[in-house]
Amino acid sequence: MKMRHRIALAAVPALVMFAIALGTSAQRSRGKVQSMQATVDSGVAHPATAAITGPASVTCMNATSEAQNSKPVPSCHVVAPGFTGNLNKGQTASITGAGNATLTCNGQGPMLRCTARVDTPPVSQ
Repeated sequence: MKMRHRIALAAVPALVMFAIALGTSAQRSRGKVQSMQATVDSGVAHPATAAITGPASVTCMNATSEAQNSKPVPSCHVVAPGFTGNLNKGQTASITGAGNATLTCNGQGPMLRCTARVDTPPVSQ
């Protein structure tokens, strides 16, 4: 019975080391994620800028207005290498290369707030 106990105790550290080695080799580089938040307060825009190091994707995470039923519906306005335009909440666009991405809010109301996420390298669609 003592022999089985010794084998079991010797096997546990070996299994732990194997699990650690397997887990670390299975990990991949996730890249860089940047968050931008822009506002418009009483008609004054406060844009956000992020430095992009290469191809990336930008996603409008949220766009809101204090005005109810704002027309147009609030959106994220993005200017970046390879893309200039408005993104509705949840929409994603491709950035083609290095440079700066600038976020501003598009919509009506005394207070607008929008947030966007930049993923480098791009998130696979």
